[in-house]
Amino acid sequence: MNRLPVLAAAALFATGCATTAPETILPGRNLALIDVQYPESRMSGVAMAAGEETPTARMGKSLIRELSRDGKFQVVDARGAGVRPAELGKDAAKTAALGRSAPADAYLGVRLLDCAARAITESERRGSGPTAVEVTVYLFRGECTAEMTAYDPTGKILKVLQKSGRWDSPRQERPDSGAMQSQALTNAVDNTANRIARELKPGQAGAPAAAPEAK
Repeated sequence: MNRLPVLAAAALFATGCATTAPETILPGRNLALIDVQYPESRMSGVAMAAGEETPTARMGKSLIRELSRDGKFQVVDARGAGVRPAELGKDAAKTAALGRSAPADAYLGVRLLDCAARAITESERRGSGPTAVEVTVYLFRGECTAEMTAYDPTGKILKVLQKSGRWDSPRQERPDSGAMQSQALTNAVDNTANRIARELKPGQAGAPAAAPEAK
């Protein structure tokens, strides 16, 4: 019996079902993070203990760490240079100063669209049959959505990415502590930064980048 059609169909099926993670090529390996913003109107919904890092500070640290993992990129924290993405390429003095203090193949700006850990109450059915009971459980749900824009040294937009991360704390039969809420936020931020970093790949310095595409 001729099995070629079956094998060909199987190969076609395997090929069609395979999934490849999307990749975004940036020119070169040298990046500089210049800004992480969070609209003040949204900060009111973020619960933070005294002395705790803001979501913008957490995202900055996490994104630099994830992009630098395994030497994929060389990333400089240039947030202290005081250059906003809107000024890059438009304010000649600031752009030149940034190029001297933090030369890079691409500059990154991040906007947090929503980033917080909120208290959640849910009901769980435990047991079965006549002995089943409804139990109220408590958790913190950390969620973070970030939009990252990559610019070339003249301020031209190379790429826009939008990624979301989430982390739920373990479900408890009583409300958990504020420390767990902080942990939920940190883990959600880390997850978001990881998702951004996984998609970015280094290319040849000076090579043309693909047209900007929001995701």
